[in-house]
Amino acid sequence: MSSACFLLCSWLWLFAPAPADASPPWSSAGSAPRPQVERKPNSAPDLDERDETEDPRELGTRDPLLEKRARKNIEVAEFYARQRNFRASINRLMEIYEVYPQFTRFDRILFLLGRYHLGQRRLLEDEAKRLLKRNQSEAAQRKSEEATASDAEARRYFSELVERFPQSDLVREARKELERLPALPVANEKRSPS
Repeated sequence: MSSACFLLCSWLWLFAPAPADASPPWSSAGSAPRPQVERKPNSAPDLDERDETEDPRELGTRDPLLEKRARKNIEVAEFYARQRNFRASINRLMEIYEVYPQFTRFDRILFLLGRYHLGQRRLLEDEAKRLLKRNQSEAAQRKSEEATASDAEARRYFSELVERFPQSDLVREARKELERLPALPVANEKRSPS
């Protein structure tokens, strides 16, 4: 009987209408309501009142939340790279590349994209060799073509780093990687008969 009484009292306490002046239980008991502040016509708006069209990417400013998110994506990309999952690493970095080009360490993004494309190329080359051993030449050819595409992407990101950020501390390493990359064949090159 006492448990039934306890349940009934609990139910009444939870679902009974609250007085109009009572604050909700999740708010702090001693806090007063936020006063409404009158703004001068030329004053800066609060973050809450910011117009939705004011995108920090369009204004050329750095958004602290996007900076934090980009840094976290770099951490996750580096984790994936340690696991030799370069596609996942590249996807994480591409999000920063496409969404937040004003990132403070964008030079690092370009360098890591180049590096991870080289890592992906090595994995694809190894896979192509395994497929050749199994006499699956068509699949091996596709993997070789993907490896060549990864080389081209790596070259693209290293070159962009050298062009856009000549003062970066990563430029020297990017140039070394560019020198190591094999010369890419020209797509429409006509070969002379020998």
